[in-house]
Amino acid sequence: MWLFKKQKKNDEENGNTSMSDKVAGKIAGAGIRIQRFFAERMNKIFKNMNNKKLKALLIVFCISAGGYSIYLITNAVVSPDKIQPSFKIDHVDVPKHFDKTGGEVIPEATVDEQTFNKIQGFKKYMDSLKQNKSYLYDSIITARPFLMDTVLMLEQICYSQKQK
Repeated sequence: MWLFKKQKKNDEENGNTSMSDKVAGKIAGAGIRIQRFFAERMNKIFKNMNNKKLKALLIVFCISAGGYSIYLITNAVVSPDKIQPSFKIDHVDVPKHFDKTGGEVIPEATVDEQTFNKIQGFKKYMDSLKQNKSYLYDSIITARPFLMDTVLMLEQICYSQKQK
């Protein structure tokens, strides 16, 4: 404990209290003053009452506050006006393959010639952008960092499919 006390003293000596700590201290102080004022007023009001009256007032307060709370809860759950439902249950979409284990044999995907030509055309377009309009190419690559890696992988898949 002595270690922490030295550190706290050093912080206080150096004046390392931040602005947010000062503001938080003022807000807490204001809250305590308001609580103290309220407590003093309540003491003045109920100072001269006997215990039976105090107990009766407490019971009336608890019943009225509890009744109002129950009213708010029931009104929220069972609303007479159906303008805005209190509880809305949405339909849950179940994934197609939620019961699959992943051990099933996946059929090989085939890439047709038209898709291969589109991949080649896109690769040529990106290369021309890189040479002629590098700022546009850079903005595309910044927005989609692994785009060209994906294009190269697709191209390799197409080549490996043609070899088989």
